[in-house]
Amino acid sequence: MNLDKKKPNFFIIGAAKAGTTSLFDILSQHTQVYFPFVKEPAYFCDDEYFGRGDEWYLKTFFEKAREQPVRGEATSRYLFFGKKVAPRISIYSQPGQPRFIAIFRDPARLVYSYYWNSVLEGHETLSFKDALDAEQDRMINQQTQLERRGQILYAYSRIGSYAQQVMQYLAIFPKECFFFLLTDDLMDFATLVARLQVFLELEDHSSSINPVKSNVSVLPKSSKLHQWLRKRSVLRELFKPFIPYPIRHKIRMSALEMNLMEFTPPELDAEIANSIRAHYSEETKRLQDIIQRDLSSWLPV
Repeated sequence: MNLDKKKPNFFIIGAAKAGTTSLFDILSQHTQVYFPFVKEPAYFCDDEYFGRGDEWYLKTFFEKAREQPVRGEATSRYLFFGKKVAPRISIYSQPGQPRFIAIFRDPARLVYSYYWNSVLEGHETLSFKDALDAEQDRMINQQTQLERRGQILYAYSRIGSYAQQVMQYLAIFPKECFFFLLTDDLMDFATLVARLQVFLELEDHSSSINPVKSNVSVLPKSSKLHQWLRKRSVLRELFKPFIPYPIRHKIRMSALEMNLMEFTPPELDAEIANSIRAHYSEETKRLQDIIQRDLSSWLPV
């Protein structure tokens, strides 16, 4: 089997909590697109996974790809970890440049959504304001480990540095390889689908692609069960040799989903939001120049 012919040729790289799941769910409906059973393989940002080699990556996630001309994955952490991910993808890719999709969100809204996702995953127990204040002390002890595993925990002051992250890719890949979107673009579904199909050179299947509702705010019904399902356990390790990874993953994700309930977060404090936008204002202005979109609503008042 020639695994080289199954290599992914496009990546949804982020930003995390900006709409990557919606893009994944939309493109998954197109018959010319192949995605693996795991939305975020994280191969290029997780040093442990990357150390397993390209053959492991392709056999695990892309072996079932058939004749689809477009094969991709959607690891939203790739944008944040562009310093190591972009060179790795460059070396790995076949001749000709891969294509990238990046989607951006008002940094204040993104940081707040990212905070609540950390609460969901059991990583965050502080109030939003206290979590922002505690970032520096937390990162002193954990930054090396988090970067090695390609995890963005507690990075409230850095996750919205979009321009810096994008430039790490543009230093290696030409700009025409990128399709830049804003979360607001998800609101015009028909136009978005048309633009995605043009960028990826797909046949027009607009009539068979349905609107999606992805990543609604949720919290676990049982925090203990959620944490047990998310972490490695002795019991699950016993079944590993007997149950293939795709099936184990499907069972675990189904159990996680059954344990979730919809949740409406409190309104984001206007003063804190303004402070976050002020922190990211220079990055926002730089991104505005790079992607040629009006981002004035993301600036502090």
